[in-house]
Amino acid sequence: MVSLYTSKSNNVITEAQESFDRVTLELYQSFMEGYVRRINEATFKVEIGGIRIGQAKYSRLAQINLKTHVLTFSKYAIENVPERGRRYLVLHELAHVKESTHNKRFWELVGRFEPDYRQVGRNLEIAFKRNVDNEETDKKAKRASSPVQGSPEQLKLFLGSLQSNYKVASSERKQVEELGSPEDDSLAALESADCLDEDLGE
Repeated sequence: MVSLYTSKSNNVITEAQESFDRVTLELYQSFMEGYVRRINEATFKVEIGGIRIGQAKYSRLAQINLKTHVLTFSKYAIENVPERGRRYLVLHELAHVKESTHNKRFWELVGRFEPDYRQVGRNLEIAFKRNVDNEETDKKAKRASSPVQGSPEQLKLFLGSLQSNYKVASSERKQVEELGSPEDDSLAALESADCLDEDLGE
């Protein structure tokens, strides 16, 4: 079923985009599973319960469940970011297996494998925010391109233009009725002027 705000063609595009997003997340997950495993083997050698890719935009770049040791990374924190920042993010989460809080020992663990973690972390934050902003900008541009699919203001303008067109058509119809019967020459002239597919060959 198609809602008021989308057309059938837009619905197909939305389904295609959702399918693309699922495939993209699966690729990210596959990549990150190997990536995290290699970094872990070279550094902390802790037990990992699994890797997940989420779409958090405002809360966290990544997190680890300390009971299950499942690491979840925001897609915005792993795509289009500096390699060193992605590596730092993995190191940060793996360090939580050995030390759950951000205390002195935790930062010593992270610093052992990434001495410049403060600056690398800041650069990663900037890239993360840029990724989120870019996606939001792209979404706004897509919504603005279709008056029916856009913002409530665009929908009001679209519906208002439909209403204006209806009023004009009603007014013209009323004028035709006031002019008289179809036998009247002025009515025939008005009707022929509005006819776009009139056969000119007669």
